[in-house]
Amino acid sequence: MGLTVRSLTSRLLDSAPEAGSGLNEWLAKGARMTSDLEPYKSFDMLAEIVQAKGGRRDDRAIWRAINKIRGTDYNGPSQPKWQEPSLELIEELTLLRAWDVPGALATLESRSTDTLKSRNAGEIVSKLFAPDSYIATGFFPDCTPVSKLATIRDNLHKMAFLVPNPMRGKIGLTQEGKESGRCLSNVLHRRFLVTEFDFKPVKPDGITPTIWVPLLELWKAHGMTVLDAQAALILFLMGRGPLAMVTFSGSASLHAWWYCEGESEHEGSRI
Repeated sequence: MGLTVRSLTSRLLDSAPEAGSGLNEWLAKGARMTSDLEPYKSFDMLAEIVQAKGGRRDDRAIWRAINKIRGTDYNGPSQPKWQEPSLELIEELTLLRAWDVPGALATLESRSTDTLKSRNAGEIVSKLFAPDSYIATGFFPDCTPVSKLATIRDNLHKMAFLVPNPMRGKIGLTQEGKESGRCLSNVLHRRFLVTEFDFKPVKPDGITPTIWVPLLELWKAHGMTVLDAQAALILFLMGRGPLAMVTFSGSASLHAWWYCEGESEHEGSRI
């Protein structure tokens, strides 16, 4: 699906002014651009952009902007509930595949008989959803149309984005009460859980090093690419859940789709 689009982070960075040039007023626009995300994810992304633009992080101002756009009264948590990544465990799991020939990515690819070389996008998606399923697809991240798979199947190769869960119908209501196809209220149920690994050397400001730098250097020393490292982690996780599909973002990450329909979502469950 060769359409290249800018990430939401890039779009936020491009739209936000520098500190002292209306950055605080921009928060409303940033909150609107991230309104499809969970509130805490929107908060963390806006806080990161503010700091990248040289501003002082004001938690109250950020929450005020988010709540005004959503019509909510939410004030936390400001951090995801996920625990911090274990760099030692990631190192151990990825280096287990350091000796794969020609590499962990090739090993992962060899596990599949279905690729875009042998099947088109419509055929592959038809193995994930029933023909009468409503699915949300789009050319860009903010596209919201929903269609039945049977009617859009032949055009799926043109789409860059696909929601991993079936929808109830063509229209639902956003948290702001606006009509939209792709919104939480319109999700029928969770069918797939998508994981990705964002191993980048610098933060969105393009300067500050990330926690991944030592691992990136270690993988390079062992002849592993970043995609090899991501594939190694997916190969490990395959022993813990049914892998349905892996796609390439077109930029720097592999997206693994795990079948999880009917799984408990309570704390301590597999997902």
